[in-house]
Amino acid sequence: MPKEVEIAEKLGERMKAVSVAEFFKKNKHLLGFDNPLKSMLVVVKEAVDNALDATEEYAYELQKKGKEIEFPEIKVEIKKEEHGLVIIPEGSDIPIADLVKTGKRNWDLVLFGKRLRASKVEGNTKEYNVEGRKVKLVFTSAIKPQVYVDGVKASVKERTLKYKVSVTDNGPGIIESKIPNVFGKLLYGSKFHRLRQSRGQQGIGISSAVLYAQQTTGIPARITSKVKTKSKAVVMEISIADNNEPIIHSKEYVDGFDYEHGTKVELVIEADYRESGEKSVYEFIRRTAIVNPHATFILIEPNKRKTVFKRTSNKLPKEPKEIKPHPHGLEFGKLKDMLIATKARTIKSFLVNDLSRVSSQMADNILKKVNIDANKKPAELTRQEIEKLLRALHKAPLQRPSTDCLSPIGENALRKSILADTKAEFVAVVSRKPTVYKGIPFLVEAAIAYGGEIKSEGMAQRLRYANKIPLLYDAAGCATTKAIQEMNWKQYKVQSVAQNGVPMGPYVILIHLASVWVPYTSEGKSAIASYPEIIKEMKLALQDCARKLKSYLGAKIREAIKAQRVSLFEAYMPEFALALSKIIGVKEDEIKKDLVKVLSKLNKLRAKQEGEENEK
Repeated sequence: MPKEVEIAEKLGERMKAVSVAEFFKKNKHLLGFDNPLKSMLVVVKEAVDNALDATEEYAYELQKKGKEIEFPEIKVEIKKEEHGLVIIPEGSDIPIADLVKTGKRNWDLVLFGKRLRASKVEGNTKEYNVEGRKVKLVFTSAIKPQVYVDGVKASVKERTLKYKVSVTDNGPGIIESKIPNVFGKLLYGSKFHRLRQSRGQQGIGISSAVLYAQQTTGIPARITSKVKTKSKAVVMEISIADNNEPIIHSKEYVDGFDYEHGTKVELVIEADYRESGEKSVYEFIRRTAIVNPHATFILIEPNKRKTVFKRTSNKLPKEPKEIKPHPHGLEFGKLKDMLIATKARTIKSFLVNDLSRVSSQMADNILKKVNIDANKKPAELTRQEIEKLLRALHKAPLQRPSTDCLSPIGENALRKSILADTKAEFVAVVSRKPTVYKGIPFLVEAAIAYGGEIKSEGMAQRLRYANKIPLLYDAAGCATTKAIQEMNWKQYKVQSVAQNGVPMGPYVILIHLASVWVPYTSEGKSAIASYPEIIKEMKLALQDCARKLKSYLGAKIREAIKAQRVSLFEAYMPEFALALSKIIGVKEDEIKKDLVKVLSKLNKLRAKQEGEENEK
């Protein structure tokens, strides 16, 4: 027995609490930092999310005070910070190690930031074992050594190891005392408990980017904040300690900032940069600009290329308002916590004032059903009483939650923005009425663009959004993809559809989910969970757009048939005029003149109908 106690005590001594910062240092993939390319996008996304929320809230405050609105302007700049060489085996495009110069004619291998020890050094050669593969460096008179992997000569190529990501906005700035916690503490923010639409939710985004930067490069984040009332900007260098507390490495006050007020975040990260394609920073900014037409975005890439996405709207989107929790979305733990924390003196007062859509009469009816005294103190409810109350609240015929907590893009703004981006010949847009899932309000907006400058090869481009932010990864597991694939596109005169259910040809399909709490499939916020209520609304929105597309394509097909008939008539007009001349005895030239007049009238009528159709 003593031995067993001794073992238990020994094992018990090993147990210790793990902070959220320690956990995510080891599990950064859970936050979306899966690979170097995605990590670049996640860092940019988190910084842009914060910037958009801050600049919008500042604009709303100006609007309330009757002052001139300052529309959001966000500048994203990415620079190469460090270069290096990588070894790429024959027949592969994936590097297996870095090649680092350690002397005038001496080189070493580095794997995942750690220098490898040579297994053999002989004359002008070094041999290494890299994850089961034999790598040999042969030093010659050339600047770089020759490299062989498993006896086959490999390529040595230059690549950028580190990038500096800078995101600057013209928001209100952050007061000095709050900067360390905002950027140096995970799960710190103002949005977690608020039931209103916003891009950030958990208070983990920008601090996770800071954590990723210090994990991959060891360089602290550099934060510059300029508040309008202050003459100087404050600059802090910050990192995150294992106990999830901020470390301030330096602080200074400087003159000059890009704007009269705002925030600048600078992070040096190890990542890969792609100049074009669906997973590029350019594409992320472009897609963000489409659904935020009231904002201007400036992108400066490592190759110095500067792109300005100018705002296409002079109107702010509707400001979302904070709402109270709806009873249909409550769980036992949440209700219990609310009962303990409430300032209400009675359970009836709690139901009426702390929850949404519960009237005084409804509260009386519910409490009577569960046999709870309306004057009982909320904190005094037993576990059994809380369970009975929760079941009664879930069954109560309550009105749906208020939907003024949502801020849609709006049909007119979305149509104008898509037309500016795609130069399409036809755009159908719909903004659905708000609805709920598990007591949580949400709405779906959708758009289908066709023709014009949209590329005609391959599958339709699908643009997925949640709270006005693009989703670029994990498309296969996203509710938006499921909704698109479950549509019967051929029913809407789409001629070619891929085996996976996605239209082929010159189409852009956009789906936007706006909600006070987006059900992401992971902390990486790359895909929306497939709740039946959400998929249903997405399909209804797509069907509304597809019906308009069907009308347009139908009219286009009819016009094509008419044009074909006219061209056939023109081709056979001489033979027709000759035959008719013989039958009715009128000169052939006179018949031709009459036929030309008829054709001219038909062409004018067709052009008029086409113009009216385009206006619609």
